[in-house]
Amino acid sequence: MRALIVLVGLVATPFLAGVSQQVKTNNGVGHDVAHCAMRAGLHPGTTDFNKCPPPTGGTTGGTTGGTTGGTTGGTTGGTTGDTTGGTTGGTTGGTTGGTTGDTGGSGGTCANSPPGLGTASIDGQVFVDASPWPGLQGWCVQASGPVTVTAVTDASGNYLFSGLPAGTYTICETVQSGWHETFPTGGPTCATGLGWTETVRAGDGVGFIWFGNLTP
Repeated sequence: MRALIVLVGLVATPFLAGVSQQVKTNNGVGHDVAHCAMRAGLHPGTTDFNKCPPPTGGTTGGTTGGTTGGTTGGTTGGTTGDTTGGTTGGTTGGTTGGTTGDTGGSGGTCANSPPGLGTASIDGQVFVDASPWPGLQGWCVQASGPVTVTAVTDASGNYLFSGLPAGTYTICETVQSGWHETFPTGGPTCATGLGWTETVRAGDGVGFIWFGNLTP
């Protein structure tokens, strides 16, 4: 009987050692790595094997895909937004600036020239050539000679060129639409009628350079 027990013990010892070794190499899950890999190869797509650890490929792939997709989408969206915003801003700014500059820079607008460094002057009036001969406000008068200057008539129709260098000047008015010039009746030809030719000396002035006008 003792001999039988000893014999059984000798036979069982290697088997128990193998089980112990399997548990040790597989962290107590049940099957070793090679066995679990074989089962996964035979059943692709299956993630739950009895006594085998869950595969890590799906989790890593999902996380990586989600992160990559999110980053790519965010970057692409940001780039597109920046480009669109830049283009829109550039177009709007260019159009607005161009339109404003063109309107504001019209060369046909008449203005009062600032006084020059000379000491001569010319003055006069633009008026309605009919009783009681009121002045015409906002009419443009130009004097051309050693310098070229413009003036806009005031509420009484008066204008003044001051600070002119001495010399000979041609003075013309710009006849407005709906009007025709009646005075002067002679003189140099201007763009919209007749004008005056006057010579001024330093420190001197010429006055009564008048322009009469009527509506048709």
